[in-house]
Amino acid sequence: MADYLQSTIRGYLLKEIEMCTRFERPSILAKSLSIDEDELKSIALAAGALYELPRITLINKERMQRYMKHLYRVPETSKVVKKEFVRIGEGSITYSIGRHRFIEMARAAGAVYKINEGTGGTVLVNLEIFDQYMEQFKEEPVPMKNSLWKAEEVK
Repeated sequence: MADYLQSTIRGYLLKEIEMCTRFERPSILAKSLSIDEDELKSIALAAGALYELPRITLINKERMQRYMKHLYRVPETSKVVKKEFVRIGEGSITYSIGRHRFIEMARAAGAVYKINEGTGGTVLVNLEIFDQYMEQFKEEPVPMKNSLWKAEEVK
């Protein structure tokens, strides 16, 4: 799922400027992801990204992206499945990490599964365990020297 969508005349007056929107209508998001709108709504509901207001339905794109990170469309069908295990090459692409660093981190996380080890078998990585391991590298926010917004000013 792309972070930046093409702006439309309906949403923005300037066509040249690409804007990052946090919420999008299901019809527009379904076209950009090339899936059925009903299927998109069910995925958004599972992700907790569906907001149904009295006259409009919106989807939080950030939550959808986080949830869809491990979803995979089965070729030649319309089925979408959640992948729990990936091979090393696919995992390094998914996380934008080099192959050797991904292997090293997956081993440290204890997320590596070897199948038919003696016969040159397959190595799979459990993404749920790897995601939990990755959370330890999250940095705390750093306060700004000159804050743009101060709580005392709001009345």
